[in-house]
Amino acid sequence: MPEDDDGGLTRHEPLQVPSPGTLFRDTGHGDRVGEFRGVVGPYWSLRPVGGGVEWEAEPEWVRALTPAERLKRLPVGSTPDRTAELRAWYEDRQGQRAAQAHIKSGNPFLVVVPDTDFTYTLSVHPD
Repeated sequence: MPEDDDGGLTRHEPLQVPSPGTLFRDTGHGDRVGEFRGVVGPYWSLRPVGGGVEWEAEPEWVRALTPAERLKRLPVGSTPDRTAELRAWYEDRQGQRAAQAHIKSGNPFLVVVPDTDFTYTLSVHPD
């Protein structure tokens, strides 16, 4: 368990209890990424994406993944929850503003979405 922020670790404000399956990065355990499974006492139970042994994380050491991070973390052959992905993008106002600023500054923006049969790519190029 981290003792302080001097080691490059970031303590986050504790979040409300999320829905099962929500993806988080646990900065208190080497930046491990896992799906929220439930609450165990003061800890959150996280499981590696795609399955594996669950671990307990302190809520103040986890942060929700950004939409881009969530798309990158989908295991090959998985069936992503598109409704949840769209809802997460809709709710991520900071990510939307960052994408808009990126495009307005003259840079292209690329989103790659893996699906069970195909990989879809959306690119926006400023004119």
